[in-house]
Amino acid sequence: MGNEQTHKPKTKSKNKNSKNTIIEQITCPFCKKLFNSSTTINALNYHIKLCGVKFIQINKECEIFPPSQDLELNELIYQNTKKYIALNIDKTKETLEQKIEKLKAEIKKVKISWEEGSDTLNLNRNNMLSESMEQINKVNLHKEVKINFIGEVSYDAGGIMREWFTTIFQTLEGEKLKLFVVSDANEFSYIINPFLSHKKDNFDYFTFIGKLIVKALFDNITVNICFNKLIYKMILQEKITYDDLVFIDSPLYTSLKNLKETHLFDNPKENESTIKDLELYYGLEMKDVYNHMHSLELQPNGRKMPLLDLDDFIKKRIDFMIGMYEPFIKIIRETIFSFIPKESIINFTSDEFELILNGRPFIDVEEWKIFTEYKEPYNANHYIILWFWEIVSELSQKELSNLLLFSTGSGRVPLGGFEVLESNRGNIARFTIESISYTKGCKNFIKAHTCFNRLDIPLYANKDELVEALKFITNTEILGFGID
Repeated sequence: MGNEQTHKPKTKSKNKNSKNTIIEQITCPFCKKLFNSSTTINALNYHIKLCGVKFIQINKECEIFPPSQDLELNELIYQNTKKYIALNIDKTKETLEQKIEKLKAEIKKVKISWEEGSDTLNLNRNNMLSESMEQINKVNLHKEVKINFIGEVSYDAGGIMREWFTTIFQTLEGEKLKLFVVSDANEFSYIINPFLSHKKDNFDYFTFIGKLIVKALFDNITVNICFNKLIYKMILQEKITYDDLVFIDSPLYTSLKNLKETHLFDNPKENESTIKDLELYYGLEMKDVYNHMHSLELQPNGRKMPLLDLDDFIKKRIDFMIGMYEPFIKIIRETIFSFIPKESIINFTSDEFELILNGRPFIDVEEWKIFTEYKEPYNANHYIILWFWEIVSELSQKELSNLLLFSTGSGRVPLGGFEVLESNRGNIARFTIESISYTKGCKNFIKAHTCFNRLDIPLYANKDELVEALKFITNTEILGFGID
């Protein structure tokens, strides 16, 4: 059997309180804390989410440059600007399908069949990240890799691996580590913390990220990496332009755009006095994650040098942005290319590469419904199935993602859609709904077999019970594995 999840809490007593409180006494699957019937559903969900995150995080925050070391940081940024080499490649010669086929062919050459054995990561839940980073260096990524949680009975046929990816990336991008910060762009995404110190411990995280991307590509696993688009562009060594500033500093981008539209800098000599009145310089003031202000310069003595050439300023700001992130992205890039030939990756555009890793950003319920299979007695016209799709069709994208995460181990749809949902061994394993028994007068919970992309739904007596069961799943990001 594959990895099984179920929302079946330990029960001790019944209570007929309002719908806003839990009906029975529930044990947190992570810390084993008991919640009685006076606990609200929202409070329980909030605790489970926080407790799950706590179990997978490590306590050590990443070290960053303090303001006292701004001169040192500035010099490193200058140096790393020169190390980034943009490749001049025509990426329109081949279709996305052709590029994907070439990538699959290269992966097939180096990937070792599951029939030749597998390696295992043996992990403790409360130290998952650090143990994963340590043990991933001891396994062969070309082989099938399984996840085993010490002290738990489970068999990883792919579901636990997919959930492990989701959980690990949530931790890496989480606020605790401070590896990433939310970008200034309008669309939510994470950019690398620009003040990360250039030390081995910090660099090790990016080697790990590179290996995670490699394994996701090897096993065709869709993972929800909320990376800023600039990261993908720099991994692929695309040319970084003025328009890319919007991905990390939209206020600056808007200001520069407005300045361009004034045409003041078209004739800087004629408008010199007006430009000087703007008091613009080649300096940069930035706050770090601790709200400490850093004074940086786009060129030596930049804070004292008035801005008279807007195009020159934009070029230096782009170079500075590249220099901030290149030391860390270079490690990701080189790690990927050490496993997969560069030629089979570099022809993808950043948008295409993001789609391959992250899958589709939108969940289409109608498509999901079309490519769903049923086990007897369920079929497309069974009353439980009709209720199920009626409820699911009214869910938000976030709720749909939570349901998909619970069902398959990933909250994102692969690039090929629901039609190509796979097991970890590359076999088509479409979303399936199967029935399980219903016991009147008891709590009846939906179970998930993430290894097989399958939901087991009880033969509920009424629609309200199904609504309640699905609401618990869709309102909670399930962070644990094999919950009983």
